[in-house]
Amino acid sequence: MTYSSKNWDNAPVRVEKVSDLVLDWRLYPRMEVDHKDVVRSYARAMKAGCVFPTIKVGLFSGKKIIVDGVHRVSALKLNKIDHADCSELPFNGEAELFAEAVKFNSSHGKAFSEVELKENIRRLQKYKFSVKDIVTLTHVPTSEIYHETVAPITVLKAPCGKNIYCTGQPNGQELVAFKKALMLIRDVARSGCIPTDDELFKNLILECRLALGKVKFNG
Repeated sequence: MTYSSKNWDNAPVRVEKVSDLVLDWRLYPRMEVDHKDVVRSYARAMKAGCVFPTIKVGLFSGKKIIVDGVHRVSALKLNKIDHADCSELPFNGEAELFAEAVKFNSSHGKAFSEVELKENIRRLQKYKFSVKDIVTLTHVPTSEIYHETVAPITVLKAPCGKNIYCTGQPNGQELVAFKKALMLIRDVARSGCIPTDDELFKNLILECRLALGKVKFNG
């Protein structure tokens, strides 16, 4: 997959119903919408008369998908504003839409968290974008892109002997945190003789998951 920049400067601008604009979480490069700080500050600024850029919308599969401006759309809804100026361009697929969303969200607005950034790199890799394109889209060094190409860890063995299956690639700090959490299990598991429904055991497993951040367990 090769990234080709869209010409938003010449995109047609149309007035759209805010309710018609779609937030597709599969194509949104953030884990959440920051209603507490960003949306409220945007809503306040709108009431004060500040002019915001048009919402960038991707036309795909009969939908008007928000490429850039999710927080602005949320602020419009908070202010009970029903219509918005939207710059609109057609898209050929999900990979193209996601890449464009990453590009805009990495260049302005609230910065990506480390977890979001890593997940975006992995998703861009799954879409088969080149390292050069991923650097352009995410604004991170080439060395970090290569780091994320390491084969994913699928099994981690707990000190009690239990295999814990996961997907994703923890970095060095996450693995250290995971090891420390597992040592707690080792200290209380007593050779692995704790029932899996034991509350203490459940809490320790939860701590391991938190230590791994975005790494998702599937077993």
